[in-house]
Amino acid sequence: MLVDKNSKIILKHSEISLREDGIVEVVFLDNAEINLGACIDITNAYGRILEDKQYPLLHFVGDYTNFTNEAREYSASERGLQYSKAEAYVFTSLGHRLLAKFYISINKPSVPTQFFKTEQEAVLWLKGFL
Repeated sequence: MLVDKNSKIILKHSEISLREDGIVEVVFLDNAEINLGACIDITNAYGRILEDKQYPLLHFVGDYTNFTNEAREYSASERGLQYSKAEAYVFTSLGHRLLAKFYISINKPSVPTQFFKTEQEAVLWLKGFL
């Protein structure tokens, strides 16, 4: 885990930062496999920069990024959502859209969660949770 001077945490699969508008930005790298260990790393990173407070989270899903079953289960759990007021995911692939429907219907995250094609739409929605 690498923390730069602007409170950006760089992991091998993602980059996490607190934006000036109060939204946490998570960028999943292209071709990354997000498994349970990656999710725990991300939660720990949140703890380092968010001082145990909840924020709206904006996720950018990279091309060909894969989320394992365990990752989806953890992400929807109380532990996985402890820093989240709401979650927005931005992606354009059909595969990710299908996975998103599965995540909502099967894993049932307890915070408001929506999926978007553009950053503008996602940010507009998340600002309602600031």
